[in-house]
Amino acid sequence: MRKASWWLVLASLVMTMMVVTTPKTVQAAENSKRVLLVYDSQNVADHGQAKIAAVQRILTGLHVRGTTMAAEDYRAGELADYSGVVTLINWPQTKLDNAAFVRDRNRFNGPQLHIGMNLTSTEAQRLHAHRTNLYQQQFSLQAAHQGVQQLLPFKTSLTTLTDLPTDARTIGWLTPQSLNDRRYPYGTIVDRNGYLPFLSTGGYAFMLATQTIATLFGTSGHYQPLLTIAKVTPYSNLELLDQLSAWLYAQGIPFAVSTTTVGDNGSFKAYQRFAKVLRRVENRGGVIFLKTPVVGGVTASSGPGLNKLMNSYLIQFAQNQVYPVGISSSAYWNQDRVYRTNSLAKANQVLLLPNPATTTYAHQDNQATIFKQAFYGISATSFESVKQGASLSRSGLDFAIPTALTMTMPNRQASLEDVTRRIHRMNYQWYDPTQQMPQTLIKAGTATIGYHQGTYFLNGAATQVTNEAPKTQTLAPVKPAQSWMNRFFKTQGVVLLVFFSLTLGIFGLFILIGRRVYLNMFKPK
Repeated sequence: MRKASWWLVLASLVMTMMVVTTPKTVQAAENSKRVLLVYDSQNVADHGQAKIAAVQRILTGLHVRGTTMAAEDYRAGELADYSGVVTLINWPQTKLDNAAFVRDRNRFNGPQLHIGMNLTSTEAQRLHAHRTNLYQQQFSLQAAHQGVQQLLPFKTSLTTLTDLPTDARTIGWLTPQSLNDRRYPYGTIVDRNGYLPFLSTGGYAFMLATQTIATLFGTSGHYQPLLTIAKVTPYSNLELLDQLSAWLYAQGIPFAVSTTTVGDNGSFKAYQRFAKVLRRVENRGGVIFLKTPVVGGVTASSGPGLNKLMNSYLIQFAQNQVYPVGISSSAYWNQDRVYRTNSLAKANQVLLLPNPATTTYAHQDNQATIFKQAFYGISATSFESVKQGASLSRSGLDFAIPTALTMTMPNRQASLEDVTRRIHRMNYQWYDPTQQMPQTLIKAGTATIGYHQGTYFLNGAATQVTNEAPKTQTLAPVKPAQSWMNRFFKTQGVVLLVFFSLTLGIFGLFILIGRRVYLNMFKPK
């Protein structure tokens, strides 16, 4: 009996230890892909905010949950909640003046990356290298094993690394135009520490920077670029879009279209023409990304309205056999709780485009989420100066994250011819959605839209896309969610209606009785 009691006590202790330690394990798993991005200044005058957005989009493309924070907002100990840290210097003339962050970063053992000037001596020691400052130089960026190179804009100052250890990993080399016999590393990784002397939001430097970040955080992939026609609207020159999609189909080039739409007027002939051209795009190997609407006059309470609007967009598209494979938006939408929850979260695949000159937030929280696949949208123009011998090799561009090279929708015949010439000159091996795109899913109210290996699915059933106008199909309407407050006021309204109806009835009865009493007073008895 006593032995059995000891076994019960021992079993209780084991169960208690399991209960205590399980939450820590779960928390560690959740933190395994969380990275803190700390920047010194937005430096709008030098487009520093675009660099912040670029790092945010890169992390999202790598399936890394990123939190963005200004250095002045950092509080001691916060870095312990993250598995990695990125320091972005946008304004090297000012010192990163937050002793708590510098102290926590120096003690941090996870992967950490420094981008830009002002590399500290502690960071250089972790890289086991020496710092060298270069001034008034123009560099050519190249990777020896790929043979690709690109001439970079003039740099007034640059901090590079020398005397690297033998185990250092270098991604790309910078060769000064004035000193062809010298070269300096671009992306450098030593152990769990990385360094990029600068960050470009486009071109070959962007591609190598992405490879550096992906390698450091252990999530590197290999992707061909997705050709994307951007800025399409129902008011675009649809004849040119039809011609462009026909030309791409004849050339065997898969592509995507990022387009806005309208939530009503679906029965108008203009909308029907718009939907017909998009159906032809789908039948010619193209895929559709639904672009989020233009923002104006939003607040933190605008979520339900945005949710209803996006649902109406998607349902009206589906009723016309236009089936988006994802949602496209400006990058800052993923940094806003209202936009993210009521728009981007409807899809498991997104296309994140550069931010406009003016960004309007509803509830900015800088807590980006991740998706099954997130394309980094970047202008194809930034890659047109990349050279590799006589022509750019089809295998020359190796992107570490899903990347969409965008071209603006042509608005006249001359610009259409220019676009086709540029695409033909690129000679890339393009991303093929029918072969490479993972299964997509978009939820709009009670309806679901899917895509997998060239087949579209509506509410889980495979469906065909016809060039002509489809038979009208009615999807279940989206019922707005009712809160307890709405139900309360609705019930209160019914109660008040019954109360006043009874009151009026009683008053009417009193009036009739009073009238009879009054008339009886004057009748002879």
